[in-house]
Amino acid sequence: MVQSGPEPTSPHPDVCGVVSAYNPGAENVANVKWLLGFVSHVVVVDDGSSDDVSQALAEMEQAGAVVLRLGINSGIAKALNTGIKEALERWNPEWIVTMDQDSRFTGDYIRAALATVEASSDPHSVGMVCAESHNHIPLPVWGSRDEPQIFDPMTSGTLVRARTFDAVGLFDEGFFIDCVDSEFNARLREHGLRALAGRGCNLEHSLGSARPMKILGWHAHIGAKKLYIYYHAPFRVYYITRNSLTLARRYALKQPVWVLRRIYMEIQSNVVRFGFGPNRRKHAVAAAAGIRDALHQRMGKIDDALAARLR
Repeated sequence: MVQSGPEPTSPHPDVCGVVSAYNPGAENVANVKWLLGFVSHVVVVDDGSSDDVSQALAEMEQAGAVVLRLGINSGIAKALNTGIKEALERWNPEWIVTMDQDSRFTGDYIRAALATVEASSDPHSVGMVCAESHNHIPLPVWGSRDEPQIFDPMTSGTLVRARTFDAVGLFDEGFFIDCVDSEFNARLREHGLRALAGRGCNLEHSLGSARPMKILGWHAHIGAKKLYIYYHAPFRVYYITRNSLTLARRYALKQPVWVLRRIYMEIQSNVVRFGFGPNRRKHAVAAAAGIRDALHQRMGKIDDALAARLR
């Protein structure tokens, strides 16, 4: 379970939380209860869970969250959009913080993020405020040294100003899972808005399944530090490949420096994935299908037959 740090002094009245959930359990219920200590309201959207999660969702409602249920698995973009629209219609908050069910932040993150906006030389151009670090590891930034912007923020732990959605629209549901946050970030800049790094804002986030990086059975290391690969299932590699290429095509001419830097980072990930990771054959099939569908501009949920092949 992630560590949350000190408790807040009180929930912030101008901020609502939106949490995307899938097969939530007791730990995720605890995260929602914890989040309600920082924000005035929380909307939890169950994204078509495959398990019986009625008890977990009931406990979230008892804690004070509004729980919405999607009938089928529709992707994180759809889940977040559903929760955002509900929060705006019910309470009309000034800010919305989007969270994954397995994330927490440390300290009084909400007030630190809003203080970053207030201290900005141009507060009105701030479309969202993002975590400065994940698990206390600083995230890549760019732009002004005095007011750095997060290069490629993830949705979890991001405070989005409500009027930003009026200006740029909601998350692109065609991306389904991966790169949803990246595409929104790029679209934000197209409208002259910024994604600032919140000073002192650290997100505690699960990194998924870590596996040793092995070369012919030898566990690779740098000095005494052993190296690990953070494993993505083949179906995720499909989305990562397809959506990254779609994102590059969409913004290559508008934001070439950002796109090239993202491509370089993806190449690094693929070298590790295909050179040292497990399940390389299925990953290759997934990547090839992702390239094909990107070229044909096919978006949305992965084809059922392909998903079955990649299991």
